[in-house]
Amino acid sequence: MSGWRMFFWVAMTFNFVAGLPLLIAPAEMQASLGVAAPDDLLFHRFTGLLVVCFGVVYAFVAQDLMRYRPLVWLGVVGKAGVVALFTEAWLAGRVPFQAYAISLGDLAFVVGFLAFLLTSRTKVG
Repeated sequence: MSGWRMFFWVAMTFNFVAGLPLLIAPAEMQASLGVAAPDDLLFHRFTGLLVVCFGVVYAFVAQDLMRYRPLVWLGVVGKAGVVALFTEAWLAGRVPFQAYAISLGDLAFVVGFLAFLLTSRTKVG
């Protein structure tokens, strides 16, 4: 298995680990991060669902790097957006560092996704 294929399987796993608890048990996940959960968790569960769906996209990329390469741009935008939103919330004191730290994983994937996109203009194995 190529390094890039493994990288995208890891990206899928990261999204599943982050998204499934938010989808299935959002109040418990937020409590574990020191974030107060609102009464209505619909939007938190919806966010978890979308995070898992992005993970499925990364699984497609891992299976066929060149065919699904354009979808990686969605990952760049999505993960960079997560980093921006969490950075603003952390700086404003709305989330503790423990919650913000998760977005630093997203930042690492932004860098990796860009490296893949910028080095894979030709066939990748």
